[in-house]
Amino acid sequence: MKLKNSLLALGMLIACLAVCPKSVAQDAEITSDELTQYAQVTAKIDSLKADMKAKISEAVKSNELMEGGKLYNKLNKAKGDEAKLAEIGASEEQLAAYGQIQESITAFKKEFKEQYTAVVKDDIGAGVYNKVKKAIKADAAVKAQYDEIVASFSTEESEADGE
Repeated sequence: MKLKNSLLALGMLIACLAVCPKSVAQDAEITSDELTQYAQVTAKIDSLKADMKAKISEAVKSNELMEGGKLYNKLNKAKGDEAKLAEIGASEEQLAAYGQIQESITAFKKEFKEQYTAVVKDDIGAGVYNKVKKAIKADAAVKAQYDEIVASFSTEESEADGE
C-alpha cells in the first residue's frame, strides 16, 4: 500500500513538473502593451513622488523657525535623542514647528501612497503591475524592451517641447 501511494505521489510530481513550467512561462510572458502601460504608470508615479518631495521641501524651507532647513536637518538627525536635542539647543517653539512639519510629511506620504495605489489599480491593475515589475528585474530582455519604451517617451516629450 505504501509503495502504491509513493508511486502515485511520484507520478503526480512528474506530471506537475511537466505541466507547471509551461503555465508559469505563459503567465510570465509580458506583452508590449503591458510594458507600455507599466512605463506610463511608473512615469505617473515618478511625477507624484516629485510632487510629494516638492511639498516636503517647501514645508521645511518655508518655515522661518527651521532656518532654511538647516535646523530641521539637525533635529531630524537627532531622532528624538534627548541628549542630541539638548546639544542642538532648539527652542520649544522650534521643536513644535518641527513636530508640525513631521505631521505634514506623514500626511504627504499617506496621500502619495493612496494616489500610487489608485494609479496602479486604475491604469494597469495590481496583478499586471507586479508581473511586469518582476519580469523587468528577472529578465534582461524585458528590461531592455522596457528601457526602449521609456526612452521613446523621453524622445516624444523632447519633440513636443521643441514644437
